[in-house]
Amino acid sequence: MNNKKVSISNQKYYLMSNKEYLTQKLINNIEEITENWIEAIIEDKLIASSNKLKSASIEDHIPQLLAAIFRVFAGIDKLKTNNSDKNQGGKHGFARAIQDFNIEEIAREYYLLKKILFQRLQPELLASSPLEIIDAVATLNQVIDKMMANSFQSYTQKKLSQLENLHHQLLLTNQELIRLIEDHQDSLSYLTHEIKTPLTSIIGYSDLFLRQQQIKPVNNTINNLGHIEQVLTQGRKILRLVNDTLEISSYSKGTIKLTPRSVNICKLLDSVVVSLKSAVEVKGLDLVVGCTPEPLQIQTDSLRLQQIISNLVINAIRYTKTGTIKVFCEQIKGNYLKIVVSDTGIGISQVDCQRIFDPYFRVAQPDSCTITEGIGLGLAIVAQLVQLLDGEIQLESEIGVGSTFTVVLPIA
Repeated sequence: MNNKKVSISNQKYYLMSNKEYLTQKLINNIEEITENWIEAIIEDKLIASSNKLKSASIEDHIPQLLAAIFRVFAGIDKLKTNNSDKNQGGKHGFARAIQDFNIEEIAREYYLLKKILFQRLQPELLASSPLEIIDAVATLNQVIDKMMANSFQSYTQKKLSQLENLHHQLLLTNQELIRLIEDHQDSLSYLTHEIKTPLTSIIGYSDLFLRQQQIKPVNNTINNLGHIEQVLTQGRKILRLVNDTLEISSYSKGTIKLTPRSVNICKLLDSVVVSLKSAVEVKGLDLVVGCTPEPLQIQTDSLRLQQIISNLVINAIRYTKTGTIKVFCEQIKGNYLKIVVSDTGIGISQVDCQRIFDPYFRVAQPDSCTITEGIGLGLAIVAQLVQLLDGEIQLESEIGVGSTFTVVLPIA
C-alpha cells in the first residue's frame, strides 16, 4: 500500500502517502482514542494517582496532546513541527506534576497510548508493505518517546519548583516553630522525635538538589525524581505537623476566627470523599456515604466543618485494616446537624476513650503494641473545632469491633 487514492470532489483525486493515510485515520478518531486512553489510565492498577481524580481532570489537555502527536507523526520526516506541538508533551508533564503523579505513572500512560494506537492501526498496517510497517511503527514510537521526554523534563522542572517553594515555606515557619516549642515545653521531646527523621531527609536532599540545579539542570533519571518525591513527602509531613500544632495552640489561646456562610453539606461531604478515595482504596476498604435531606444547607464555617469530617475519616482509615467505613450527615430535630463516622477497626478501650481527644495521644495497636502513623493531633483538633462551633462530640467503641464518632452541631 504505497499510496491511497482519495477523492476530493466528484472528479478530482490526489495520492495520499501511507503515513498521511494513517494519520488521517487517527485524527478522524481522536475523540474515541481519547476516551479509550482515559479509560485505560483509570483502570490501570499501576497508575494509582488517577484514583483521586475525576475523568475530566485526567483528560483536560489530552485531546491537544494527541493532536500534536498525530501532526508530528505525519510530518516528522520533514520536521514539520512547531513550538505548540513540542510544548504539548511539556504541558502533560506539568499537569501530572501538579496532580501528584509519579514518573513511573507518566511512563505507564505513554505505554498505554502506544498500545491503543497500534491496535487502532492494526488493519491498515497489516495491509501495508513491510517497509511501510517498519517506517510507521518506528516513527510513531519515536514521536511518542519524544513527547514523553518533554513530559519528563517539564515534570522535573515543576517538582523542583515545588521543592523550592517547600524550602521557602519551611524557612517561613521556622520562627513559628521556635515560638511553638517555647509554648509547649512539655511536648518538646515528643515533637523533636517526630521532626528529626523527616527533617534530616529534607535538609540532605533539598540542599543537594538546589545546589545541583544552580550548577546544571538535574538529569531526568527516575532515581533523581524519586528522591525529589521523598523530599516533598517528608517536607509536607513536617508542615502538616507544624500547622496542626499551631492550630492546637491557637485554639487554646482563643485566636481562631470563624467565617460562617451557607454551606451545602452533601457537596462538602462529596469533596471530602474524593480527597480520601485513594487512601481508602489502598487499604481495600469499603466507604459508605449518606446525606439527608439533599440538598442539606446550613450556616457554618465550611473549612472547619470539612476539617472535622476529614480528620474523623482519616482516623477511621488509619485504625481499620479491613471492612467498612460509614459516613452519614443528616438534619435532626431541634435544627441540628448530625455527623456519624463509624468503622470496623481495632476499637478503643474504655481507658483510652478518656484520653482519645488529648493532644499527642495515640491508640496502640493491640496485636503488636505499636503505634500507627500520625502524631495524635487529628482528634484533638476535631474536639476543639466542635467546641468552637458550639457542638458536641461523642464516642462509642468496642475492642475488635470498631468505633463510632457522633458530632452534633447547630444548623445556624
